[in-house]
Amino acid sequence: MTTLGPTGGERQIPHHTIRNAHIVGDDGEESVVASVYCPLRERSTAVRECESCRRFHALHFDKTSRTTSVVCHAGQAAQGTAEADPLRSVGVDLPVNPETPLAGIMTRDVICVRPEVPLDQITTLLIRHEISGMPVVDAAGRPVGMVSRADVLRAAEERGDTEEARRVASRSGEAAPLEMDQGFHVYEPVSVTARDVMTPVVVQLHESASIRQAASLMAYEGVHRLPVVSDDGKVVGILSSLDVLRWFGRCCGYLIPPARKRA
Repeated sequence: MTTLGPTGGERQIPHHTIRNAHIVGDDGEESVVASVYCPLRERSTAVRECESCRRFHALHFDKTSRTTSVVCHAGQAAQGTAEADPLRSVGVDLPVNPETPLAGIMTRDVICVRPEVPLDQITTLLIRHEISGMPVVDAAGRPVGMVSRADVLRAAEERGDTEEARRVASRSGEAAPLEMDQGFHVYEPVSVTARDVMTPVVVQLHESASIRQAASLMAYEGVHRLPVVSDDGKVVGILSSLDVLRWFGRCCGYLIPPARKRA
């Protein structure tokens, strides 16, 4: 989107890509928290708050990348975004800036789950969205753990063909769940949740952190994904090892399409 500049020429209005955190509860209901990085405030802000700003111009949907951006008069877009970091052609090298902020590299459409979400539902989400892991967040959207395909497979192997069960005891005044002889009891399977299988230690970075910090931390900790958080500690994106490789490949001049899958 362009406007006429003071000399009559066209002036590009910066676009700032909207990030969506999809939080799934134990009832299967999904809520979406949309945020955008504001270069003036140097922090994330809710899209509805952004729309009330006098610098807000419009919302723009890009059919190619299938992303929605805020068109805003608040200066240049964060370095490394799809708008600020286009691939001109194969063989054209772009500056490899190790200080590039994660806000422009991370995957902005991230699936999160609450700690009480059952394991079966987590498996369904991993398959449906073709991802290998996701943050586990509290009621405020802050990460409390990470759950991966390896965690799900490990839990399934430990359970084997049998499931843990708990005894059902009827309270006074309640009818017995089943009519059965004395000495017999009713048991129901114990639901395994994200809280039971997740890695509780969360390695995370702020959205203003640089790609060099993220790459070093991921290599040191031996992890393939990092939750990216805003000032208030809420998840606004996720950085995977593929995101880092994709960014580096583009800087080297290779034509690399947007991610079809979240890592």
